[in-house]
Amino acid sequence: MSKLFFRPRVQTALLYALLCWIWGSTWLVIKIGLNGVPPVTGAALRMAISGALLLCLMSLIRMPFPRTPALPTQIIIQGIGQFGLNYGLVYWAEQAVPSGLTAVLFAIAPIVTAVVASWIFHMELLNAVNVVGLVVGFCGVVIIYWSEVVKAAHAPALGVAAVLLASTIASTATVIAKRWGQSIPPLAMIAPGQLFAGVLLGLLAFAMERSLRVHFDGTAVACIAYLAVFGSGVAFLGFFHLLRTADATRLSLITYITPVIAVILGSVALHEQLARATLVGAAIIFAGIGLVHYKPAKTPRTVVAEGDSLTSVP
Repeated sequence: MSKLFFRPRVQTALLYALLCWIWGSTWLVIKIGLNGVPPVTGAALRMAISGALLLCLMSLIRMPFPRTPALPTQIIIQGIGQFGLNYGLVYWAEQAVPSGLTAVLFAIAPIVTAVVASWIFHMELLNAVNVVGLVVGFCGVVIIYWSEVVKAAHAPALGVAAVLLASTIASTATVIAKRWGQSIPPLAMIAPGQLFAGVLLGLLAFAMERSLRVHFDGTAVACIAYLAVFGSGVAFLGFFHLLRTADATRLSLITYITPVIAVILGSVALHEQLARATLVGAAIIFAGIGLVHYKPAKTPRTVVAEGDSLTSVP
C-alpha cells in the first residue's frame, strides 16, 4: 500500500483532489470567519501570514529572487490585483452574498480571462465557438442575477457586482502575469505579492474598519489559519506543481468542481439556499467555459493555455 502512494499518477490524483477540496471549501471558511473579523481585516491577515510563510519557505529552500526587471512590477500588479483587490472584494461581498453563490459567480474567471487575453492584450485568437461560449456564459450570469437578485432577493446587487468585479480583476492580473512574468518562478512572485497585498489591505482596513470590533475567538483564528496556510499557501504551490505534471484540460476541470463543492458545503453547513434557476444559470456558465476552451485540432497552442486561465481562487 505504501508503494502505491509514491507512484506519480497517484500523487498527482491526490494533489488534484486536495486542491479541489481546498478551493471548494475556502468560500465557506471565509463566510464563517466574517462572524468575528471584518472583511478587509480578515483578507489582510490572511495575505500577510501566507506571504510571510512563503517567504520563509523560499529562505529554507534557498531559492533566490530572479534578477529580472519585470519582478518588481509583477509583484506590485499581482499584489494589487490577484491578491489584494480581488480578495478584499470577495470578503466584502460574502457579508451578504451566500458562499456557494459567490463561488458560482467567480467561476466566470476563465471566460473573462479569454476576453482580456484576446481582445485587450491580443495574445490569442478566439474562434466562432469561443465567441459563442462568451455569449453563453454571459447569459448564465444574467440568469443568476435575475434569479438571486431580482426574484429571490438572496443577494444584494452591489454584492454580486463586487464578486464579478473581483473575478475580472483577478483574471486581468493572471493574463498580465502570463504575458510579462513567464520568466519569473511562481513562488518568487506569489510570496512577495501576497505580503504586499497584506500591507495594502491592512492600510485599507485601518482606513475603513478601525472603528469595527474584532473578535479573535477560536473560530476566527482557525479560519484565518486555514485560509492562509492552505487556501493561499498549499493551494498555490499545489496548483503550480500540477501545471507541470497534469495536462491543461484536466487541470481546467477545477473550474467546474470547486463551485459544486462550495454550493454543497454552503448548503450543508450554513443552510444556504439557491434557486433552481441559479443552478440552471451555473450550468450555462460551465457550458460557456467549455466552449471558450474549445480549440480545433489543427489550431496551434495559444499563449494562455486552459490550465493557466485559472485565476487565484479565494
